[in-house]
Amino acid sequence: MIASLPDQIYTRLLNQILSEDLKPGQRIVELEIAARMGTSQGPVREALQRLEKEGLVEKRPRSGTFISEIPEEDIRDLFLIRSLVEKRAITRTARLIQPAQLAELQRLVERMHAAARQDDLLTLAELDMDFHFRICAWSGSSSLVRAWLPLYLPIRRYVTQNHRRHFQNLADIASLHEPIIASLREGNPEKAAQGIEDHILLIIRQNQQN
Repeated sequence: MIASLPDQIYTRLLNQILSEDLKPGQRIVELEIAARMGTSQGPVREALQRLEKEGLVEKRPRSGTFISEIPEEDIRDLFLIRSLVEKRAITRTARLIQPAQLAELQRLVERMHAAARQDDLLTLAELDMDFHFRICAWSGSSSLVRAWLPLYLPIRRYVTQNHRRHFQNLADIASLHEPIIASLREGNPEKAAQGIEDHILLIIRQNQQN
């Protein structure tokens, strides 16, 4: 299925924001984007409205539209909230997960390793977040999924833009997911919950020590 024009523009702008080709605080102009992409302003406006709802751009009165900035303290709060949601989710998932789902998680880790070999952090971060989404989705709780989804893009953005500072070898990011799969394979909810908390809060704890 071919993506609609607003979806195509959204995806291109999203990738530019994630990769910091469009930097926090930078002003973006509908007319300039439309001219650059060879389209009218309507599809651009639709794409920007979607990005605004997701917190990636913000409109400032009498100033225009800008790439949003996320304070470090807000990032810390997002990771803490994510930890609470995913701990509860994986506790449920550990009791329900099927062999085919474990194999699916393992394939995602293998694709993360492939992205690491290509030095493709943009793809690696997307696969990383997809891994964690499945854990929430397989919990059987729509409430946990609804709580998790608004965290997806801000955290994916942070991972894409900052993980090179924390991991000299991008393959280490993929490898950190292996213990999570192991705890799910054991069907041990308590071990899985502790493991995913340690996994999610690793960067936050490192930042506190520095």
